[in-house]
Amino acid sequence: MMKRQFLLPALAAATIAFFLNSCASLTGYQDGRSVGKNNGEISASVNVNQSPEFNNFNDQQDTFDIVPSAFPNIEIGGRYGVAEKFDIGMRINSNLNISLNAKYQLVGDRQSPFALAIGAEAGTFSLGIGGLWNVQVPVFASIHPSEKFAVYLNPRYIYQFSSWVGAEDGVSYAGGNTGLLFGNRNKFGVDFGFYSFGTSQDRTPLLQFGIGGRFALGRN
Repeated sequence: MMKRQFLLPALAAATIAFFLNSCASLTGYQDGRSVGKNNGEISASVNVNQSPEFNNFNDQQDTFDIVPSAFPNIEIGGRYGVAEKFDIGMRINSNLNISLNAKYQLVGDRQSPFALAIGAEAGTFSLGIGGLWNVQVPVFASIHPSEKFAVYLNPRYIYQFSSWVGAEDGVSYAGGNTGLLFGNRNKFGVDFGFYSFGTSQDRTPLLQFGIGGRFALGRN
């Protein structure tokens, strides 16, 4: 009985410590095109990234420790076209980050060689437990030399906040993702992300790399 009473709190503490190393989702894999009205897609990716360790905030230096992922981060998501150029979506990953997002295509259509869209996203860590939240403002730009190949660039600003993060004014990520997509309806690609993370007092770089796929639903 004594061993069990000790083991359960220890496992809970280890689990919490693991998830506290998580940050907002830094994956890309998005071009500037919308999926089109009543169409959709499902996405999946495996990513390796660096992460701020939120439970090791240095109050005196206003900085966080940065650690590599203990395990690859698996992320799944989906998008649905509520209008021809307006999509809504969600994504969740194995670090228990979950978010809802929207995307509106400003330039081009689903066949144009250049496409540009803006987006917005709101997410939470550990399904809202602990109150760690983030809001994101991404831009999606892409060049499509053919229907089977695309190069994309996703600049992004992220603001993350919580009562227990430590930094009084929250923390931010500024940077973006770039990568290549291959395939016609179903696409596979590689993604690289670079972000400057921290507070107004101190910034440090975060890197992310992954491979993933997007699988079309409907006419797109």
